[in-house]
Amino acid sequence: MTRSDPASGSSERPGSSERPGYAERLSVPAGYWWIALFFGLTFVTAVSFMLGELILAVSTVVTIGVIAWTLLAWGSLRITVDARGVRVGGSLLEWPYVGAVAIADRAVRTRILAREDVFLALRPYVNGTVVIGVADDADPHLCWLVSTRDAGALLRAIEDNRPSGADGSAEQSRLDSRG
Repeated sequence: MTRSDPASGSSERPGSSERPGYAERLSVPAGYWWIALFFGLTFVTAVSFMLGELILAVSTVVTIGVIAWTLLAWGSLRITVDARGVRVGGSLLEWPYVGAVAIADRAVRTRILAREDVFLALRPYVNGTVVIGVADDADPHLCWLVSTRDAGALLRAIEDNRPSGADGSAEQSRLDSRG
């Protein structure tokens, strides 16, 4: 989802290069690789062992390829905060639409996950979670729930990069009133 302001003509702000940015990639931990390879190769070996060595070898290579492709794709989620806004994966929430931002504890996560109108970018192997309000009534998403390894750093980066004059406090009431 990309939003732009045609009146401004540019998403760059003066002095935006001086603001600190944030970038994080939520790669899959090694334990997930070992578990996936163990179960995948155990299953393939058990099923194709009796079909001959060639089928066993081909199915083993194909299984390793599918597991690697799946985990690399799953672990390619990038979170960035820069002059344009907050980007999670392929979605961009530009600064005029970034509402209130908070670190989500277990109770907040549970409340938000019960809703259907939330953009989710969650990974089970990452403990931190940040909720980013969407300040656009035309947007189908009330907020973004994003996994991060350092929730405090992501929160600070969003607040530090937020354009001057923008305030997310009005968005908090929208989150609470719809919740």
